[in-house]
Amino acid sequence: MANGGAAEVVRLDELDRRILEILQEDARRSRAEIGRDVGLSAAAVHERIKKLERAGVIRQYVALLDPEKAGCDLLAFVQVFIEHPRHEAMLLREVVAMPEVQECHRITGAATVLLKVRAPDRRGLQRLILDRFNAMEGIRGTETVLVLSTAKETPRLHLNFDGSASR
Repeated sequence: MANGGAAEVVRLDELDRRILEILQEDARRSRAEIGRDVGLSAAAVHERIKKLERAGVIRQYVALLDPEKAGCDLLAFVQVFIEHPRHEAMLLREVVAMPEVQECHRITGAATVLLKVRAPDRRGLQRLILDRFNAMEGIRGTETVLVLSTAKETPRLHLNFDGSASR
């Protein structure tokens, strides 16, 4: 989990944003194809992408899987209530190492942490919550919300900050 501190914001010009939008749509596109779309040479696109990678704007390239087809159909959000702040660092290390945990966020409110988890079925989720989360020292309890359906789920970041619609 990233620390809560402020990261250095990288200045993105319009060409960087356009390149990033294209890569978020399909990271397999060639530098030449991207260059044609943004009006740059393949070499110039390559250099901009390398700069964005070095700056940490582009963290990695991944394949997005269909959870249902991959057998991880059950999606839940789990609020974790921690007994005392001294337990937090150890608990976070353990939780982020669990493959079922897709996201882990420190939050405001009564709970300390919000987890996005996927499991193959209700039994898998039950084992995760009862046998692993609730068995961890320092967890006072959990509250789980099951997702019935999803209207929108995207890993894409909106990069048009001027109020205009995304391309």
